[in-house]
Amino acid sequence: MKNQRDEHDEKRQGNHQRSRLTYLVVGLGIGALLGVLLAPQSGDDTREWFATKYKDGMDSVNAKVKQTRQQFAELIDRGQQQVGEAMDKGREALSKAMAVGV
Repeated sequence: MKNQRDEHDEKRQGNHQRSRLTYLVVGLGIGALLGVLLAPQSGDDTREWFATKYKDGMDSVNAKVKQTRQQFAELIDRGQQQVGEAMDKGREALSKAMAVGV
């Protein structure tokens, strides 16, 4: 059986949760109202601004990706060239060693 203290604690918890929810709803309402009242641009202008920023961001990312691909391709080319040179030197050393009869 519940005693009076338990009932009082349950009521207090319920009130606390309701007050939190109330504060959340009031805060959201105030934020939405301030957003509408203080918006510096119309909805169309804001959407256009977001679209422009998105396009600029994507262009920047694409340019960086292209630059990185070019750098990577150059790195691979240099690596292939160095491997080819090392193999040529190895073949020369092997040919000399076989000619000497080592």
